[in-house]
Amino acid sequence: MPECYLGLLLDPGNTEDAGVLVVASAALLHPSVPQPDGTVLYELLTGHPDRLAHELVFVADLAVELRAWPYGTWASLGLDPPAAAAAVINGWQQGHLKGLQLVGLTGEEVLALVRPAMTYVREQLRQRLARQVARAYRRWLHPTSGRRPDETFL
Repeated sequence: MPECYLGLLLDPGNTEDAGVLVVASAALLHPSVPQPDGTVLYELLTGHPDRLAHELVFVADLAVELRAWPYGTWASLGLDPPAAAAAVINGWQQGHLKGLQLVGLTGEEVLALVRPAMTYVREQLRQRLARQVARAYRRWLHPTSGRRPDETFL
């Protein structure tokens, strides 16, 4: 299973300040995340056969992929991805989970994160944010970053 990153919408009520919180897929397994929601999202995130290591994936992407499954929808699985996402964001805000906050989303990008059908805009956003994640990762790897040898990026 590749280690992927999950992008979660921050400040969905205010598009002027909207951003994305990027976390490691393992954040979904944190004890504060409702289960089985977190585990199922983790398995969807890391278990896709075409997923690349360090790929940035959004919950809307998982919803699109789920439509191809025989189950069909989150509700039919009894899952609440927004509750799991809120728990991860809360854990990050309280300092229990690592994450990278990226800001500057357009209104259209915010919509793409909540509307699974907006795949083109989401792909453009993914490419833009992936470059920012890669830059942050390179800075984190730099010897002057202050990281400990056993410390993970996200």
